[in-house]
Amino acid sequence: MKSNPTPHSLMRALSGFFVSLFGILGWLFQSILHILTCGLLLCGLIGLLIYAKVRPELDHCREVAYDKLAQMQRQDFSMLSDTEIYDKNDQLIGLINAGHYEYVPISQISMNLQNAYIAQEDRRFKSHTGVDWIATFRAGLALIKNRGEITQGGSTITQQVVKNTYLTQEQSFTRKIVEILLAPEIEKKYSKADIMEFYCNTNFYGNHCYGVEAASRYYFGKDASDLESYEAAVLVGISNSPTAYNPVRNPEASLKKRNDVLQSMLEVGYLTEDAYNSAISQPLSIVQEEGEGSNENYMSSYAIHCAALALMKLDNFQFQYIFKDKSDYDSYIENYQATYTEKADDIRAGGYRIYTTLDQELQKTLQTQLDDVLSPYTELQDNGKYALQGAGVIVDNMTNSVVAVVGGRGENDVYNRAYLSARQPGSTIKPLIDYAPAFDTGEYYPARLVNDHKWENGPSNSGGSYYGNVSVREALNRSLNTVAWQILTDIGVDYGLNYLGEMEFQKLTYIDNGVPSLSIGGFTNGVRVVDMAKGYSTLANGGVYNDQTCIRKIDHEHDGELTKNLKTHSQVVYQQDSAYMLTDILKGTLNEAYGTGYGLALENGMPAAGKTGTTNSSKDTWFCGYTRYYTTAVWVGYDTPRAMPGIYGKTYAGKIWKQIMDQIHEGKEPLDWQQPATVEVTTDSKSGITDLFSATLNDRAQQTLHDKEQRKLEEDLEAAVTAFEDKTIETVEDTYWVKEQYQSIISRLNLMDGSNKRTELLERMTKRNEEFAPIIRDMQDTIALYEAQKAKEKAEAQKKAEEDAVTARKNQEIQTRKNTFLSALRDVENLEYQSSEAESLVQNAISKLSLVETYEEAASYKERLQKAIDRIATLPTESEWQAAQQQKEAAKAEAEKKAAEEAAAKAETEKKAAEEAAKAEKETVTAQAETTTSGDGAVEAATPAADTASSDEYALNEYGNPVDEMAVRKGLVDTINVSDPRFNKVCTPTGYHGSTPIPNPFAKVDPISPFKGMSNPPADWPKPDASKEGGGFGEYKWDSETGCWRFYNGNGEATKYYLSLYGGKTVRSSEVKSTDGSDAYSSYNAMYRGVY
Repeated sequence: MKSNPTPHSLMRALSGFFVSLFGILGWLFQSILHILTCGLLLCGLIGLLIYAKVRPELDHCREVAYDKLAQMQRQDFSMLSDTEIYDKNDQLIGLINAGHYEYVPISQISMNLQNAYIAQEDRRFKSHTGVDWIATFRAGLALIKNRGEITQGGSTITQQVVKNTYLTQEQSFTRKIVEILLAPEIEKKYSKADIMEFYCNTNFYGNHCYGVEAASRYYFGKDASDLESYEAAVLVGISNSPTAYNPVRNPEASLKKRNDVLQSMLEVGYLTEDAYNSAISQPLSIVQEEGEGSNENYMSSYAIHCAALALMKLDNFQFQYIFKDKSDYDSYIENYQATYTEKADDIRAGGYRIYTTLDQELQKTLQTQLDDVLSPYTELQDNGKYALQGAGVIVDNMTNSVVAVVGGRGENDVYNRAYLSARQPGSTIKPLIDYAPAFDTGEYYPARLVNDHKWENGPSNSGGSYYGNVSVREALNRSLNTVAWQILTDIGVDYGLNYLGEMEFQKLTYIDNGVPSLSIGGFTNGVRVVDMAKGYSTLANGGVYNDQTCIRKIDHEHDGELTKNLKTHSQVVYQQDSAYMLTDILKGTLNEAYGTGYGLALENGMPAAGKTGTTNSSKDTWFCGYTRYYTTAVWVGYDTPRAMPGIYGKTYAGKIWKQIMDQIHEGKEPLDWQQPATVEVTTDSKSGITDLFSATLNDRAQQTLHDKEQRKLEEDLEAAVTAFEDKTIETVEDTYWVKEQYQSIISRLNLMDGSNKRTELLERMTKRNEEFAPIIRDMQDTIALYEAQKAKEKAEAQKKAEEDAVTARKNQEIQTRKNTFLSALRDVENLEYQSSEAESLVQNAISKLSLVETYEEAASYKERLQKAIDRIATLPTESEWQAAQQQKEAAKAEAEKKAAEEAAAKAETEKKAAEEAAKAEKETVTAQAETTTSGDGAVEAATPAADTASSDEYALNEYGNPVDEMAVRKGLVDTINVSDPRFNKVCTPTGYHGSTPIPNPFAKVDPISPFKGMSNPPADWPKPDASKEGGGFGEYKWDSETGCWRFYNGNGEATKYYLSLYGGKTVRSSEVKSTDGSDAYSSYNAMYRGVY
């Protein structure tokens, strides 16, 4: 039977249960507390480890953030606008598209766009302090979920402003940390409205649109202030991913993204339901309004080039134009190209205002004249550009500024040959590198004579003509290559090349050093048109070069005026006397009949000077010339050089130059150069020529001679010092060489002028000699033994020399005794008759026999003497000998007389045979000339085989005509260029004019072959009425110079009348009628005004 539990037992049981329960709970709590403690310790340890690992990165982020914050300014949040280029009158001439960026304030940005950005990208924008920690935490969870891969951002608009302005678009922890550090600081410094303004103006919207204003205009054709909600939503989507949501290329994706943004605006409350429905129903309509593109023309491209150089100068870039070797050249070019590209790219990136000296009126004149003159040449290249091209540059000599630059035909060819292309300058380089530097030396002057001749390993003159001793003035006007070559070789190639370096000629290379062909334009790369213009402008300005280009001022929209401290630099390149005398000579190029630019003188008596230039086969043609006002350089040629027969520096380049210069000088007062006080007109004592001289000539010549001697001494010592440095001591003889060379070089160094080079050489010698000293000390014992051995050898050699001398003296004495006897013996042996002197000669020989009686030849000498004495008895008497001589002379005279008579008879026979042969040849040639006609009835004069050679066998002159003038007059070439002074008096057939090659007017006329060999002209030839030419009928005489019969009047004076054959008739060159009575002058289309 069970008992029932009592209340007391129940209480005791319940109490035990709770005790047990609390014990368990206590244990659990204690365990959990231990676990938490361990966990916290572990987390702390892990945190410490992580912190230790990331601390350097955090420190770096703080440094970056601080640097950005310290330099932060409001303009950082705007981008650069297009670069603009202005002419001399501040008129826009070029625009470089940098995205057509325009910064707009928040008041001009539609609220629709602001609300769209807040709804889509940063809904807590108005309340956070720069960082949205909730969004950041969300991004962190995504980071953990994706195992460290960044798949979404938690950046606020403020953070994105930081990214757009100061950081890259790279997704990295470093960038994110810097964003977080900088964003609150920006919020402290700027208002929310400012930050939204910065954001809208720094976003990229694709299609070269930077900033909301450019994007609004491009996509919708309206300002940012006028954007509708559905348009603003499109822009928000584009800025999120310009490629993925580009409405032009990906309209469907863009439309979808737009609708997502509109949905966000609805959710936040920026759009009502009705407004949302209206917006989402709108089609995606894109305008693509293109703004003005880059307008890079000849003027703007050159301006950008000059601006880049100016920025390089501001950065103290060390420009170099002359190079000592390949290493020097390569290192400079690498540095130059990198720096130049950086500056040019920076200019094209926007923000610049470039103000130039370029004159649009002069530019138009230069472009028009170049295009008009070259318009007959319409051949095109594969790229659509004209094959025959030209370029020109005009420099204002008063300001030293480039005022016009044309880089090709037409205005659509962006390749600017005026400064990008380097071409061979031909003879236009002669004044700059040959003559002006030579004048500076004082050794050359206008009246000095130089021998013009063909010489080995040198150039030929154009046309193959050589003039012997010619003055420097005439040599330059005639553009004689051999003289230019001799002058540059004499003054030193590098000496002349340095002048181009001082005028900042680009495109020079180390390969040009020491090359004499530079004297006539043979450069490795060539020269630029703009450099030639600046070089000739230096002559126009009295030898003073100024580095002014076309830049007046450069402004930057962030940094202000950049060039306020950039000043132009002037320097004297040529002596004033040299420049003046050279200018006076170059006037002759235009004014002297033998000048290569004769006929290009300017209108209204405007003083001008210039020079033509034509390279081999006329591949490049030039004319460079100047007045007091302007310098113009013109080049004509093909982009890929090729021959241009019949085209020369005067032909097209010269014509373009003249037409430009005439036009731009209209209304200007003729100004001549003022003669320096140190230049005078006097007579050269050496040449007898009266011309300009410099009063300082002798002083400069002496200085030049001294400088030449110093340069030669420096070259020799450089070689000697280098050899001394390269020497190694291996033998005792080497130590002697070292000592001797050291003393020699040191003594010669004392002859050098005090200079850095002298100091350098002396230091090098001293250093190397100190290195030799311990080596020589260590060899002292060897040197002592060597010197002892040498002394012994010297003594032995001296002893042997003395013995040899004794032997030689004995031999000489023996030979003298023999010669004395033999001379006396020969006197006896040479007797021809029994002379009264025979006895004394015999006695003399006998007395001399004792001199040789001790020698082994004594017996033979005695025998010879006895035979000579015995022979005397057999000789004839003196009278008998004289009679025999007279008989021999008479016989010889008779034989000579007979031989002369036979020779005279033979010569007479040969003469008669020659006369008969000449007569037969003359009759044959005349018959052929009278009977041989062509299809059109014109006479084809028979010519000897030697006269029928192709014109290709003749050397051509600068006009494209054979150097051999008679090759033209014999009709051996089909066409001639009548610009050739030798033929410029020949009337040209109708339809041909100027310098265009014409059919050779002598081609059907042979004034030589039918007539040569005739002692008199035919009796039926027309006889002029010479009453006005001195009276009375005279006679025709053969004129070998012209190849024609010329009429001489009754007084024996040469007249203007000539005879020749044309059209089957004998005609005259002036008023004489032809044999049929017709007027030869008019009947044959004025083919002759005379052939002289």
